[in-house]
Amino acid sequence: MDNTGAIAIVSGLTLVVFSILQSAHVPSGWRTAYIPTCFGLGVLSLLAAVYIETRVATHPLLPASIFTTSNMSRLLLALFLLYGTWGIFSVYGTLYFQNIMSASPLQVVACYVPLGVSGLIFSIIEGFILHLIPGRVLLIISGFGAVGSQLPIALIPSEGSCWTWVFPAVIFSTIGIDLSAILMTVFVTTTFPTAQQGLAGSVIDSVLQFGVAFVLTLTDIIQSATVDKAGFARSYKNTFWFGVGATAVSLLILAIWGKVPKASSDLTADERAELMEEAIAEQRRYQGSSDGPLRDT
Repeated sequence: MDNTGAIAIVSGLTLVVFSILQSAHVPSGWRTAYIPTCFGLGVLSLLAAVYIETRVATHPLLPASIFTTSNMSRLLLALFLLYGTWGIFSVYGTLYFQNIMSASPLQVVACYVPLGVSGLIFSIIEGFILHLIPGRVLLIISGFGAVGSQLPIALIPSEGSCWTWVFPAVIFSTIGIDLSAILMTVFVTTTFPTAQQGLAGSVIDSVLQFGVAFVLTLTDIIQSATVDKAGFARSYKNTFWFGVGATAVSLLILAIWGKVPKASSDLTADERAELMEEAIAEQRRYQGSSDGPLRDT
């Protein structure tokens, strides 16, 4: 068990997120002593985690091979932003609907009902098209869905209709989140060996959760810093426009580096490695027989 690495990673991420979030809610901001202290300790913990995982741990919790696999780091960054903006939609979207549009709790629930229905429908559709359409194309569609989930709520007027503005955002949100999640499952099962697939899937799920926490931390700073001068409506809109920018960056990364193979019955990573080992062994046997002593005729 890599207990030391686990403690360093968890404590580092917790301290960094806490210090950034809390800086928006103390009178002196970053001049408050415990804010930079916690942030510095968090950064040091993360640096220590990198050292432990790469130099010390015999069986690291997060081996470097997870992040050096083809395009994994870039995809994680894109998904970090894409998943993170879901927090903007669900938290600040709800606040905007209730506080600015004067929607009742039942009306807010009604706005989100299509989320589950469309998620079920799109999940079924995805099962039929994953083996037909290249993964890069589907990831780009997912990125456009994420942008589409933020743009309507960034443009929605205070007197706007839920079905005119929120309904499209909910549908696009489902496309952005669900499609990318399924595609990353395909990426993990076709790229990583069986021994690392569970770990890679856990990393992706952790990126989803941490992305929401971190992006909400940044948007909380934006909303808190602008609410006094701009008012609640404008401060909420500022978080939505931040979401538009974040999803646009995510879309750009997915368009350039979103290389995910089609879902097919091709060889797995383990099977390819096994065939490669057999080919190398066969080549060595052939070389050994051809280099043997010459016999007299």
